[in-house]
Amino acid sequence: MNHGNENHKPLGVAVITPLGPFPNDDDYRRAYEGERIQSVLDLVKEAQHLTDTSDWVVKVDGRTLDPNKTFSEEHLSCVVEIEWHKAEGGGGS
Repeated sequence: MNHGNENHKPLGVAVITPLGPFPNDDDYRRAYEGERIQSVLDLVKEAQHLTDTSDWVVKVDGRTLDPNKTFSEEHLSCVVEIEWHKAEGGGGS
């Protein structure tokens, strides 16, 4: 096995935002372990016409992620369901 291709391992990614799931309820988007998480978030932002996400957080299984890291750097593989929304707390509406 060629371990040099580790960054090319595919994974399935779904992103859940306040507007709903991306790509949709029944599918995952193909991404690669060496890909930055932000690259997928950029696709979501465009597809859902999101404007200001600067105060949003990225979480998987309750763990906050750094979107500038790769999936591999954040120890994510296989199937990944990302929650992307404003940080909780603070009250208001």
